[in-house]
Amino acid sequence: MGELSEIFQWKGEVPKGLPDWKEEEKVHVGEELSDVLLYLVRLSDMCGVDLGKAALRKVELNAIKYPKKVSEKDPSSTTKDHANSEPASSS
Repeated sequence: MGELSEIFQWKGEVPKGLPDWKEEEKVHVGEELSDVLLYLVRLSDMCGVDLGKAALRKVELNAIKYPKKVSEKDPSSTTKDHANSEPASSS
């Protein structure tokens, strides 16, 4: 995991898709991400943790802890839908 963080340590904000990176750098990131994934899968097996189930539970907990704001709702909903919705209670 340290090798992966070393790659990004001095990069600052990284745009999606790494458009300014050389192909060799992208391949290297893929290799290091794979190492981390394999380590997590092995570790979760050794600990008896169902990693998929744990990840889904964590996503659910994060959704409760950090609910979407009105502006982040489903883009298929219309502005009219938001205008007609009840305001959240402040209690």
